[in-house]
Amino acid sequence: MTKHSSEAALNESEFETMLDAALSLHEPFDAECAFVLVAAGRLGMRAGEIAHIREDWVDWEREVINVPRYEPCDKGEDGGVCGYCVKAAEQACEYDEDLTMDEALDQRWNPKTSNSARAIPFDWDEDVKRYVEAFFQEFDRYESSRASVNRRVDRVLEEAGYPQNKTYPHALRATSATYLAYEGVSAIALQSMFGWQDLETARKYLRLSGGATQDALNDAFE
Repeated sequence: MTKHSSEAALNESEFETMLDAALSLHEPFDAECAFVLVAAGRLGMRAGEIAHIREDWVDWEREVINVPRYEPCDKGEDGGVCGYCVKAAEQACEYDEDLTMDEALDQRWNPKTSNSARAIPFDWDEDVKRYVEAFFQEFDRYESSRASVNRRVDRVLEEAGYPQNKTYPHALRATSATYLAYEGVSAIALQSMFGWQDLETARKYLRLSGGATQDALNDAFE
């Protein structure tokens, strides 16, 4: 049975073990796998965002990744819309009977919600910055499919000696949220970085991390 993403979040040691495993793979696959881990597990990007990222999303001067409100998808067969976006278009048509499939496809790729279009800083950690730079030194975009993001995580799990149900892309996003919450990032900053519609989601991670509780106890018993 698949764990809830917050339950499958990795601790810092486990995440570092996976990064080491990714870097032990052959080049340039190592940079791609490490980027997937860092983009999800430190920057909180969704798998669909990772799969559609291009270097023109990156503002190198400000050192942020700008997730756009819309990006034409050409990752499918013969440069068409990819399977992931086709499924998203089909779901959009189910929710809006006035929307045609052609119209829905013309809107792909777009992020999960309006809040998901956001700027994600990567200058706050030198290692994170290095992995982002290393990826774009090798590639100008993520070339493979949305499903390949899962396969990259599975391959790294195998290399690290972890079971395949240890984590998955959305749980790596939860890994990022837990890590940043423990480090003291505020609920509002978390909501902005992760593109959540509900502030309560950010507050949940602050409660789960225990960081604020630990700081309060340490202050009380100094």
